[in-house]
Amino acid sequence: MTGVYTVPDDVERLPGLTSDRNIRHRDLYTDEDALFPHLSQQAGPTRAAALLDGVIFRHVGWLARQLIAWSRNRNPLVGPVLRPLGNSVAALLAVSRTRFSIVQIGWMKTRMGVPVLSGVVAFRVLVHSRHDLTEVLACSDDTGEVIGRITPVRLTTIGAVSTWSANLWIDTSCLRTGRQKIHVRAWTGSRLAGQMRRFVMVQNEDTTLHAVPDAVQSSSYIQSPDSPTDDATSWVLSRPVERHHPPGALFSGPVNSILVLRTDQLGDVAASLPAMARLRKLFPQAHVTMLLQKANVPVARASGVADEYLDLTLRYDSKTERRYLDAEADAHLRTQLCGRSFDLAIDLSPGAESQHLLLLCSARRRVGFKPEQFPFLDFGIEVISREVINRKPVISHAAHVELLVSSLGQLMDQRREVVPRRETAPSQLGMTRPRDRPIIVHSGARHPINRWPIENFLHLCGGLAAASGSEVLFFVDGHALNDAVRSRCTELPGVTLMDCLPMDAFDALVASAVLFVANDTGPKHLAAARGVPVVSIAIPRLNWEEWGQNQGGVILSRTVPCAGCGLNNRDACGRDAACITTISVETVLKVALDVFEQSKTE
Repeated sequence: MTGVYTVPDDVERLPGLTSDRNIRHRDLYTDEDALFPHLSQQAGPTRAAALLDGVIFRHVGWLARQLIAWSRNRNPLVGPVLRPLGNSVAALLAVSRTRFSIVQIGWMKTRMGVPVLSGVVAFRVLVHSRHDLTEVLACSDDTGEVIGRITPVRLTTIGAVSTWSANLWIDTSCLRTGRQKIHVRAWTGSRLAGQMRRFVMVQNEDTTLHAVPDAVQSSSYIQSPDSPTDDATSWVLSRPVERHHPPGALFSGPVNSILVLRTDQLGDVAASLPAMARLRKLFPQAHVTMLLQKANVPVARASGVADEYLDLTLRYDSKTERRYLDAEADAHLRTQLCGRSFDLAIDLSPGAESQHLLLLCSARRRVGFKPEQFPFLDFGIEVISREVINRKPVISHAAHVELLVSSLGQLMDQRREVVPRRETAPSQLGMTRPRDRPIIVHSGARHPINRWPIENFLHLCGGLAAASGSEVLFFVDGHALNDAVRSRCTELPGVTLMDCLPMDAFDALVASAVLFVANDTGPKHLAAARGVPVVSIAIPRLNWEEWGQNQGGVILSRTVPCAGCGLNNRDACGRDAACITTISVETVLKVALDVFEQSKTE
C-alpha cells in the first residue's frame, strides 16, 4: 500500500532516516501489526476478578444507603444533599461494570496505530458485563446517528460477569472523511449498560483504491454501496459469492519493474550475484533497478545483473558498529527514488539494518528476510541453519540469499504436482467400485464454524444426482448423522449415504471420484492431491489462498469486512458464521455442475 508518510519516532530505522520527508510508500498496515489483540488473546476477566467484581458491585447500593443513613443520623440536612450524589455515584459505578475489549476496527491503520476506515468495515468487540445485553450500537460522534447495530452473543459467564461478542458491519461512506470518534454503546433493554469511544481515520474510497489497487481483490475489503446505508449487513450478504480458481500467482498483476537492494559491503554484493542472475531469469520482461553502495556499482554493472543502477553511501559508526546515512547521502537517495514506482521491491540482505529503506520507495509489493520483524513486507522468509557443535550457521551466504529469490520464483506459480494413488484392487479394500466414477459430497469439518448447513448438503446431493446422472456418495460426520438425515437420504434417488470407511478404502474411493464437493476440510485436500476436481465451500476466517486446494476446481467464499478473523469458535463470530451459512444451494449446485461438465471433457 502506498501513500504519503513521515517516518514516526517509534519505528526502528537506520540513523539518518529521522528527518521529516514526504516520500510515497506504504502508509497503511494490515492487522499483522495491529495494536489490538486477537480474539484468542481476549480471555475477558479471570474467574477471581469476575467474582470480586460481582461482590463489589453487588454491595455498592448497600454502601451508598449506609452512607446516606449515617449522614442523616449525624445531620438531618446532609442526607438530602448526599442522596442525589450517592445515586449518581451508584449509577456511574453501574455503567463502569461493563468493559470493552477491542478485537478489530477495520483491518487497515496508520503507522501510529489509528484505524483507517474505508468502504464497509467491521467493528468487533468483546463486552464484559454483569448485565444481560440486548443490543450493541455504533454511533457517529459528529451527528450522534446510529451507523451500525447488532444483537450480541453471550460467550461465557464467570461469576457475575458475562462476556458477549458483537460484530458490527458499518458503511463508512455515511461518515465525513478525516479523523473523528466512533462511539460503541451496549444496551440492556432501554438502559445504557456501558460505552466506549475510539478515534479513527475515515478515508475516501477513491484514495484507498488509488493507494492500494489490489484492495478490490481482498476478501476483507468491500466497497460501499452507491447510496450510503445504515443496513450494511443486507448490502454485504446481497453481493454474489466469489468464485476463486486455484492455483494463482503469489502477486496479482504483471511484474514489469523491480527494485533490488543490496546496500552492504563488497563481499555481500559478490555473494548475491547468483541470486541476482536467477532473479533476471525469473522475470525476463522486467526492468530491474539495483540500489547498492557507490563503490560496488562497477562490479554489479560488469555482471549485467540489472538494467539500471542507483547508488548510496553509508557511513560506519565504529562505536555502535552500525551503518547510517548522513544528511547529504539521505538527500541524494531520496532524489533518485522520487517519482519512481515499482511493482516489486526486494531487499537481499538477511540482516536487519536495511529493510526500512524499502519504505522510501513506492512499490506495490515488498519482499525481504525477517518478515515477522518487519510487518510491512508482503512476502519473506527466515532461513536458519546450525552446525552440530557451535550452533552457528552452515549454509553459505550466497545460498542463503538465493533461497529468497528461489522461493519467490516458485510461488509465482503455485501449482503443485498431482500425487496419484497406487492402484489397489477394490476387493482388497472390502468395497465395490461403482461402475461409473461417482460424485462425492462430504459435509464434515472439525470446527463447527467451517460447516455449511447439513440441510443445504441434502438439497445439493439431490440436485447433483438429478442433473448429472451420476451416483452421489454422501458422507456425514457423526455429529450431524441422525434418523432424520438417514430418512432424507433414502428419499433422494441416486444418493447413497456412506458409512465410515477405513482410511485406505476412503482414499481409494476419493481417488476414483469425478468430482468432490466439501467444506474447507482435510478430505478436500486429499482429493485435490489425487487430481480430483474439487468444489470447496470456504469460510473466509482465513484467506482462501492459504487453504484453497492447489489443484483444479473452484473455491466459493464470501467477501465480508471481518474476513481473516481466524476464529474456530462459532459463537465468537457474533453472526453465526453468516459468511458461509448464507451461501445458497443454487450457487454451489451451479458451480459443481460446471466443474462436473468440464471434468468430463478433460
